[in-house]
Amino acid sequence: MNRVLLPAVVAVAGGVLLAVALFVPYVAVQFRRRGSVGLVPSVLALAVLVHALAVVAYTLLPLPSSTARLCADGGEDPQLQLGRFLVDASRLGLHGPADVVANAALQSFAFNVALFVPLGAFVRHLTRRGTAGATAVGLGVSLLVELTQLTGVWSLYPCAYRIFDVDDLLANTAGALAGALLAPLLRLLPGQAPQAPGVPRPVTAWRRLLGMAVDVVLLTGAGAAAAFTWRVLVVGAGLRVPPAADRAVLLLLACALPAAVLLLWLLSSGRTPGEVVVRLRPRGPLRPARVVVRWLAGAGGYHLLNTAGPGAASTLATALAVAAAVSVWTTRGHRGLPHRLVGWDVQDDRVPGDVPGDGPPAPRR
Repeated sequence: MNRVLLPAVVAVAGGVLLAVALFVPYVAVQFRRRGSVGLVPSVLALAVLVHALAVVAYTLLPLPSSTARLCADGGEDPQLQLGRFLVDASRLGLHGPADVVANAALQSFAFNVALFVPLGAFVRHLTRRGTAGATAVGLGVSLLVELTQLTGVWSLYPCAYRIFDVDDLLANTAGALAGALLAPLLRLLPGQAPQAPGVPRPVTAWRRLLGMAVDVVLLTGAGAAAAFTWRVLVVGAGLRVPPAADRAVLLLLACALPAAVLLLWLLSSGRTPGEVVVRLRPRGPLRPARVVVRWLAGAGGYHLLNTAGPGAASTLATALAVAAAVSVWTTRGHRGLPHRLVGWDVQDDRVPGDVPGDGPPAPRR
């Protein structure tokens, strides 16, 4: 993979993985700051993650496998002559438009400008700083990048393997300035108007599905973390665990433990963590038997089946997930399959008056 494509792949893949890791806290913060999660703010947040990783990837990657030969000559010397890129461009020839477009020195300078345009736009748009403030942030980030290259990633390498270039500082700062000037265009995107977080919102199908996704992510992440911890302990302590016992422990930690914790959570509060995050609560009698049924027909049963292993359990997990998703669109008030089975309705937790478990469910309209 070439030096242009590799950083782009790293930035996109890393941004998506980081977005998954931050998915639950992001949704929780958005519901408490804005009252809901908007599509445009979420896309902008993902773009910020990808761009931040792109800046890191394009300025540091590819990492050298060995710097012995390079460091024997003292490493890369810094380039401190401002405007040196123009000298290099003239040496390569500028006899016509085609030469200008194909000139490697001009291409490098233009790329460094373009790399920092999103930074200036994001800083001004999201932090409400002025043009000067966003440009100063771009200069500061560029200086940090160049010093990282000059110091060999802060002495991680014995010498500099990338060039400290003042022309890069100039190009990056110019890009940040251009982005700051273009930032007002981001305000034209819909769905960014400030909203009162304390005002109740309708219970929509997308909101219910978002809460279900939060439950699945939390259960899967908790199970994976528990299994990983067990594996680290076994390897670190040099334990010899029989394969059958090891599989049993992993199944217990990754499958049964998260589902059991979810059941205890439901018995104590009446709603799943996902419903807490998206600010929903059930309406109906929260008797223990109904809570268990709701757990089995919802995220708890899905997690048990999905992590039990391949085969029939996995097929049943898929069927349960499809049924749960379809029922969100087809049941009254988007309450979904588990709440339908136990006779509960779902409402926004900002609606005053009702407390989970008090009173009968809402009458059918």
